[in-house]
Amino acid sequence: MILDLQTLLIVNGVVVVLCGFSFVVNTAMRRNDAAGRLWSVSFIGGMLAVICYAIWGGGLQSSWILVIGNTAYTLVAGMIWAGCRVYNGRKPRLILVGVGALIVAVTSVVTADSQGAWQGALALFPAVALFSGLAAVESLRGRLLRNVNARILAAALWVVGFYYALRTIAFAIGGSGGEFFTTYLGPQQTTLLLTAFVILGTISLSILQVERAGTQALGDVTVGALSVVGLLSAASFAQQWQDWLERASFHGDRLEMVAVDIDSLPEMNTALGRNFGDGAIRSVAHIVREHAPTSSLIGHPGAGRFVIVMVVSNDREAQKIASRVRDALVDKPIDESQGLRATASFGVVDTDVFGYDMSTLRDALDEATLSARSSGGNHIVVGRLPSIAA
Repeated sequence: MILDLQTLLIVNGVVVVLCGFSFVVNTAMRRNDAAGRLWSVSFIGGMLAVICYAIWGGGLQSSWILVIGNTAYTLVAGMIWAGCRVYNGRKPRLILVGVGALIVAVTSVVTADSQGAWQGALALFPAVALFSGLAAVESLRGRLLRNVNARILAAALWVVGFYYALRTIAFAIGGSGGEFFTTYLGPQQTTLLLTAFVILGTISLSILQVERAGTQALGDVTVGALSVVGLLSAASFAQQWQDWLERASFHGDRLEMVAVDIDSLPEMNTALGRNFGDGAIRSVAHIVREHAPTSSLIGHPGAGRFVIVMVVSNDREAQKIASRVRDALVDKPIDESQGLRATASFGVVDTDVFGYDMSTLRDALDEATLSARSSGGNHIVVGRLPSIAA
């Protein structure tokens, strides 16, 4: 059976509208879900793009229809990236998404007469490739890294990003009539790919949204300003951390941060059950609280992550604290009857190296902790600035 382009577009339109409507309605019923709201804008952009392209295909071939459609299409990948950043507790960088959409809109207007139905393609294709790649990278960082559905989403985004990068090159070289472009990267192939991506993306994002709103992740459940394990919640910790950085910068105090990430928490939940995983989180939280200095700030920004902020006088103090926590994890089993113990990956960063900007310090912590985890876990990695070759 051979499906013509018009049939594929209809099927794709129905899938996008149904998936988008379902996701947006579910998001509207939830409170305090910033990531879900950004993902909803992505779905709305997809629905608007589908409607615009359908109007164009139906005979109303006004260049402004494609300008709107292309701009909305850019928001699809861009807002997925922004939502993933918020999910990880980072700033959404909406200004970058807006700039990308504006560039696509302007290019679509400028090339309306010369490129016809393909107006704006040389800006749209690389924009989709770029934002898809950024979203894929973000899906493999921070809190999302511990979620299997985020990894599935990342794989799908990598495919879309690579496809549109290839499409950009083929279009730039041979135009819309090039043999390679029409044979392998034409509208039919693109429609099939995007239909599959919408279905897979909707499932992955919906599960991420439910898990974020549910009680599975102890780090996401708050009691006032605290998480349920008695440490500062993500929002409260971010506010206090920023305050400490501002005051330390003013007084010239040196701060060190220690990130403690429980190793293999998703695998622990899968193999031993959610209750065991929650027990591991509570046990590690208790150990971190015991061994952190009295004058330190302790946050619980994610289910299996804890961060200690402390004033220090030398570059060894934070490493000593990390070593004590690591040794305590070995000495104290999660379950006395089974004798099972948790391990953690530790990242250490210093304001003398990275300055007092919280975003920079958070990124450095993520990188150091990821390096520790990549080394097999149960390691302590001190963040360093990249060396500059002479």
